Amino acid sequence: MYRKLQHRFLWGSALVLLLVIVLVIGIVFWATSYTVTRQSQVFIDLILDNEGKLPARGEFAPQQETFLALNDESINEIRFVSVLFNDEGNQVISRFMDVRSDQDAVNMAEQALEKENASGSIGGGRRILQYGKKTLEDGSTLVVVADSTSRYGLTRLIVIYMAVVWLVVLVLFVIVMTHYSKKLVKPFIENDEKQKRFITNASHELKTPLAVIAANNELAEAMGGKTKWTESTSRQVKRLQSLIEDLVVLTRLDEMTEINMTELNLSEMIAETVEPFRELIESSGKKFECRTEPDIHVNGEKRTLQQIISILMDNAAKYCDEGGTVSVRLNGKGKGAQVCVSNTYAEGKNVDTDRFFERFYRQDESHYSGKSGFGIGLSMAKEMTERMNGKLNVGTADDMITFTIDLLS
Repeated sequence: MYRKLQHRFLWGSALVLLLVIVLVIGIVFWATSYTVTRQSQVFIDLILDNEGKLPARGEFAPQQETFLALNDESINEIRFVSVLFNDEGNQVISRFMDVRSDQDAVNMAEQALEKENASGSIGGGRRILQYGKKTLEDGSTLVVVADSTSRYGLTRLIVIYMAVVWLVVLVLFVIVMTHYSKKLVKPFIENDEKQKRFITNASHELKTPLAVIAANNELAEAMGGKTKWTESTSRQVKRLQSLIEDLVVLTRLDEMTEINMTELNLSEMIAETVEPFRELIESSGKKFECRTEPDIHVNGEKRTLQQIISILMDNAAKYCDEGGTVSVRLNGKGKGAQVCVSNTYAEGKNVDTDRFFERFYRQDESHYSGKSGFGIGLSMAKEMTERMNGKLNVGTADDMITFTIDLLS
């Protein structure tokens, strides 16, 4: 239990850190990519305004957008071609890009010319090409294509370095937290152990006065006969004895580290376990149904499984509506089996079933209702099922409430 808590804390915190790392790297990549795109577009617009040529040194005024990190020397870093298209054909005005010929430059510009938008990107193989185009007063079209490959390459390199650094940080975090997580969960372990000791000690201390009360009550009945007062005392003593036994079982369950799993014939075991409940259910005017597929085998611990089924059957018999039906079904499911214990419960659709497995939770909040129990059984059943690598769930449909156990074969 404590090791599982430690692992959950360790890997949960590592997952949170990983998500933060991914978010940070994603933001950096988006921000740098956006900056490169905006820088290229500023350069393209500048060349378009300068008739397809680079402005002379000193004519370039850095933009007001300070995050773009532009200066007078930035204009000399751009690699581009500019082509003028008119009725007479095309004309390469500037070629400051690694292209084999003017025709290659024209081909790039023609791709941009076919685009609907005035600016954007075009396919260039391994190159990252951006374009801008402008219609001049004489009806001709000026197209500028810029190569942003080197800038994007630098962006990718930054992101790769960041990813490597953060990966190292994550590994170091896991190593350090593996050591310190034991210290972090230690207060929880100590608190839990104190609670267990308190429950164990209190259980032993309560057994003696309860035994005395029970003996005195029996003596009073022997001397003066049974009365409603002695019967009430006897019922309350039995309730307290049952509560003490449940608390002891819970403490032992928390301390249990391993369950001896063996192959069981679940069909035979369920039939054997639920049969004693038939008379109890039918004697109260309710119906009982049991449908099990034959020869279904699972891995589990027989006594634990019998306890789980008994808890669910007792719960179904207790909360089944008057004249309702309690049913048990066993079916094979993939590589395992599924056990369903259902009972008629018209109020179930208005009940918060998520709380059924909380310790000491009872749907009927009156402690003096006709239904016995302290709301511990379902919590115990869920914990025992999970110890056998199974799952216990609850759901409602058509005025029926169903507890479903999924087990592996």
